[in-house]
Amino acid sequence: MPLENNNIIRNKILYVGILIISLFLFLSNSAQPGIWNAGGSGSFTLLYPKDSIAYKKIQMKSENIYIQLYKGYAVVKGNYNFYNSTKDTLKIKVGYPINNVFSTINYNSKLNQVIFDNLYKIKGSISNTPIPLFNVPKKNNENWYVWELGFPPKKELTFTVHFLVNTNNSKVVKGYNNNYVNAFIYLIETGYLWKSPIENGNFYIQLKDDITIESIRGNAPSNLLFNSNKNILFFKMENYGFKPNNNLVITYTKKIPRFNFAAITKNSSNLFEEIDIFSNSNLDIGYRKILLKNPYQTKGMDNSVIGLIYFVLIFGIPIVVGIVLLVILIIIYKNYKRRNLNKKEK
Repeated sequence: MPLENNNIIRNKILYVGILIISLFLFLSNSAQPGIWNAGGSGSFTLLYPKDSIAYKKIQMKSENIYIQLYKGYAVVKGNYNFYNSTKDTLKIKVGYPINNVFSTINYNSKLNQVIFDNLYKIKGSISNTPIPLFNVPKKNNENWYVWELGFPPKKELTFTVHFLVNTNNSKVVKGYNNNYVNAFIYLIETGYLWKSPIENGNFYIQLKDDITIESIRGNAPSNLLFNSNKNILFFKMENYGFKPNNNLVITYTKKIPRFNFAAITKNSSNLFEEIDIFSNSNLDIGYRKILLKNPYQTKGMDNSVIGLIYFVLIFGIPIVVGIVLLVILIIIYKNYKRRNLNKKEK
């Protein structure tokens, strides 16, 4: 009997060990849902504490953002129109962040991570005059491209930025699914850091490289419109920036293996020239409202299926074993009663 008890205990320990290992293997593949490693960027923000004297004194009156999406990368041009509401010239440092993590507003607070190796070939200008960078990402400044700008009193100033981003390193995570896609995110929420409101914003996204609207999943802070002739997505915002607004999130096409982004950056001057032509063209064209699919949706095994597997692992086997034992006990009991009945009849 002691030997038999030891075997029972050993079998129970083995079963529990297998269960724990199985759960660990399943859980190790789970991650925070959202879009990760997406290419993109956001509006300028005030950068240094010593510039806080200008906080909420400079209004971003408007922004016009032009984006051309290619397979593997995007070209971005931003025109930011500022107004200094004071009687003094305000000289402050403004910057573009490389990395950001933010929660969605529309999709149950899924996290998004905008993190990429660089804002390639970034340049800033005022009236086509290049403005040198004050600081770039390095050891003591890992996240920012910085310009120092002087805002004249009671006047408007338009600052223009061009850059390239790699969109090919992105993935959409939901439960245990990782879908590797191209993704682009433009942070609009940072606009609230300036003096409110931003009176209007126009956002144009042109699909290049034969990218079709059917391959696009996206979410924007206002109604998305589409012109099929020019392959342009468009949305407009008015009187915003009083609070963090929702952001532009787009996923499209599959990840390109062995993508040579370095070759793309060598062609930056031609790409910037093309987006200049795009931004200076007549974009007051007919658009129709369009609803895009959820960019956070993934393909693969659903979480409910995983939950069922967990249930089976944790409860299913013991339940089955219990049922089998119950059946065996019932059979033994019936046989015992039958033998007793036979003895009495004899």
